Amino acid sequence: MSLVLLLFAGALGVTSVVTCAAQTSPPKRDFQIDSITIEGNRILSVPAILGVSGLRSGAQGSSGAFDAARDRLLATGYFNTVSYRFKPATTAGVDVIFTVAEIDELFPIRVDALGVTTEEITAYLKAHDPLFTGKLPGTKPVLDRASREIEQYLEAHNHPANVGAKVEASKPGEYEIDFRPARGLPAVSIVTFEGSKTIPAVELRSKIAEVAFGQPYTEDSFRVFLDNQIGPLYAAKGYMHVTFPKIVSVRAKDVEGVDVEVTVDEGEQYRLSKVSVGGTAGDSARILKTARLPQMTIANFDEIKAGADRVRDSMRHQGFLDALVTTDSKRDDTQKTVEFIIVVEPGPEYQFGKLTVLGLGLDGEAAIRRMWVVHSGDPFPVEYPNIFVKRVKEDGLFDNLADAKADTQIDRGSHVVNVTVDFKYGAAMQPKDKLRRGPGR
Repeated sequence: MSLVLLLFAGALGVTSVVTCAAQTSPPKRDFQIDSITIEGNRILSVPAILGVSGLRSGAQGSSGAFDAARDRLLATGYFNTVSYRFKPATTAGVDVIFTVAEIDELFPIRVDALGVTTEEITAYLKAHDPLFTGKLPGTKPVLDRASREIEQYLEAHNHPANVGAKVEASKPGEYEIDFRPARGLPAVSIVTFEGSKTIPAVELRSKIAEVAFGQPYTEDSFRVFLDNQIGPLYAAKGYMHVTFPKIVSVRAKDVEGVDVEVTVDEGEQYRLSKVSVGGTAGDSARILKTARLPQMTIANFDEIKAGADRVRDSMRHQGFLDALVTTDSKRDDTQKTVEFIIVVEPGPEYQFGKLTVLGLGLDGEAAIRRMWVVHSGDPFPVEYPNIFVKRVKEDGLFDNLADAKADTQIDRGSHVVNVTVDFKYGAAMQPKDKLRRGPGR
């Protein structure tokens, strides 16, 4: 006889069909289980599934015991469906076959702001959940049970806290289960560093304070702060492989927040092998001369970055307003050397079109046009309009001048730049009798 039961897998909010098939009506008495077979599992091990089922070969069994085993497996939140059937064995007992359909979308776990590390909790869950493989399905029974187990661990280690769990994106297209305080994320209170030898810990703390203090704490977001704030400090001194192997968050004692303890592994200092030029700019010697890099034996990324900025400014002064200047590097981890590359993509050259002067009489406008030294068709130096207006103001060329502004209109299609200079003045404004020579290019 075949009995079909509709069970609701509350963790997933879907209905599962569970079939219990037997060759005859279930006997009322217990009988011996000769063998138990698990079918359909691809992720979870047979011993782990059997352990959760509560059944074992050689023990006494009945249809009620098999129903209870099926229900225990479903209650874990690891399975979409569970069904069983049994048949007479070659002896006086029965052979039982369980067919399972696992939840195959599993997520890595992360622990934030609980005063313990993800590695500690991973080891603890493996010891207390036979189905835990290092990743978990995001079902409610699994998350609730894991949260309670973590609370037990925290209580035993003097970090009592109510724990919540949530499936969150760790990066585009990737997700993880984040275990954190149920009341929400605490803010970063104090950050301490250990293992730093090259840079004083107080300097590291001051730098991370610029972005991290008072921010909600998660380990992933805090690592971003470390990479952006602390990494460049070490790169400026030639340490190209700095890592932060251990980050521990501990509940703050005096304020509502967490104290974060960071272990720094500085790695080895790299020497500079050479600086080269990449991209499509062409004249490498001219670009390196423009970069004005100092003599270096130790790879100093700050100096390279400053040199790249000087190259970009020079390109924009020459009319290459879209110039993209970036840096790249090639590390030789065997020799502990690094080659820095200044990559230059100039883009199109922009030319000056026409000058429009507003707010002046004919004499004043004529005076301004005589001072303006960039001619139509010349490569357009991007900084020139603002420098020009600043010089006009500083030289006091007009009485009662209230303000003057330059508006640059860039046509990305034709690569032509037009400029409008707008003068604001009081009751009377005329050019002074003696005009100084205007600012040159």
